[in-house]
Amino acid sequence: MNFNYNDVLKIESPKIENNIVLDETEVIEKYKRGEFRIVTEQARYPLANLKNIFASYNLSPDYQRRRVWGIRRKSKLIESFIINVPIPPIFLYEYDFSKYEVMDGLQRVTAILDFFDNKFALDGLDLWSELNGKFYSDLPNEIKLAIERRYLSAIILLKETASNEQKEKLMKRFVFERLNTGGIELSPQEIRNALYSSDFNDKLIKMAESEIFRTLWGELENDNYSRMEDCELVLRFFAYKSACKHNLAKPTVVILDSYAEKAKNFKEEDICILEDLFYGTLELISNMFGDTAFRSERDSRRSEKMIYDTVMLSCAELIEEGFSLGFTQVNQDKLISEKFKCIHENRTVFNGKYTSIRNVKERVDLLKNVLRRQIYEI
Repeated sequence: MNFNYNDVLKIESPKIENNIVLDETEVIEKYKRGEFRIVTEQARYPLANLKNIFASYNLSPDYQRRRVWGIRRKSKLIESFIINVPIPPIFLYEYDFSKYEVMDGLQRVTAILDFFDNKFALDGLDLWSELNGKFYSDLPNEIKLAIERRYLSAIILLKETASNEQKEKLMKRFVFERLNTGGIELSPQEIRNALYSSDFNDKLIKMAESEIFRTLWGELENDNYSRMEDCELVLRFFAYKSACKHNLAKPTVVILDSYAEKAKNFKEEDICILEDLFYGTLELISNMFGDTAFRSERDSRRSEKMIYDTVMLSCAELIEEGFSLGFTQVNQDKLISEKFKCIHENRTVFNGKYTSIRNVKERVDLLKNVLRRQIYEI
C-alpha cells in the first residue's frame, strides 16, 4: 500500500488496556515471573579516572534531552565536590554486556569532564568565592587533589533487566520518564522524544534544525530550544495535516502523541515523502512571505504558532493542487499585505484561544482562498 501522509491519523492507534483486573493469586504469580522488575548493581567512579572510564560510554542515547547546564550550575557541582557534599547517583543502562549508556546524569558527567578539560572557569561559587574565575589548571594542587579523590556514584540497570529488544526499549523509556519527572517537568515534546524514538523522530530533529526553518521561524530562546519546541512545530505540521483531513476532534497533545506513535512504523521512503513535503512547503512560503511568514503583524518580530499552522497548511494544500512558483513569479509585497489584511479582518477567527482542528481548518480556508486569488492574478 502506498504511503499517504494525509491518512496517518485516519485510524486511531489501538488503545492499550491499562486496567486489567487480576485476582490476588495472579498478581503474586506475575511478581514471581519477574515481570517489569529491574536488575541493578552499584558502582563508584573516582573523578580522576572519569574521562577514561566514560570514553567508551554512549553519552547521547536517543531519549536524552537537549537541556544543557550553564556555567554557574556546572560550577556549583564542582564546589559540591570540593566541600564533599553528597551528589545523587547517575543512572546507566547496560545495553550490551559491559557496554553502557547514560540514562540520567549526563549533565553532571559532562560538567566534570568539561572542567577537567579547562572548558569553563568557575563562576558563582558561594563558599569558595576565591576560586571564581579559575579554570581547573589554575587551581592549587591541593584543591585539584581534593576534587580528583571524590567519587561519582552510579546505579547500573543490567542487561538482564529486559529479555528482548522491545522490552529493553520499553523499560529504558519507562525508567527515563520516571527519573525525569521528579525535578524539572518535561515538556510534551521531550516526553515524545523519549517514548516514541524512531527514524522519523531523528529526521524530525534535523528538519527542525534546518537553515530554512530557522530562518523563517526566527531565533528560539534557549529554554524553548532545550524543551524541543522547534521539533514540536515540525510535528504539528504533519499531525495537523492529517488531523484536518479527517476532522479529528481531539486535543492537540493527543493528536501529536498519536502521530508520533504511528510514525514509529514509517519506512525510509515514507519519511522521504514527508521531508519533501516539509521543505517544499517552506520554500514556497519563503518565496511568498520571506521572514514575515509566521507573524501576525508587519512590524512584529515574533513568530506565532497559530500563524505558523495556518500558513504551513495553506501552502501545503496549494502544492497538492499543483501550484509552484519561482522567485520572479510572485509579487511578494502584495502577498504579504494580503496575508496581514486577512488576519486583521478576521480577528475573531485568528484568535489563539480557538485551537480545535475545526478552528484550524477555518483559518486555513480563509488564507488559502486569499492566496489563490492573488496567485492567479499574477
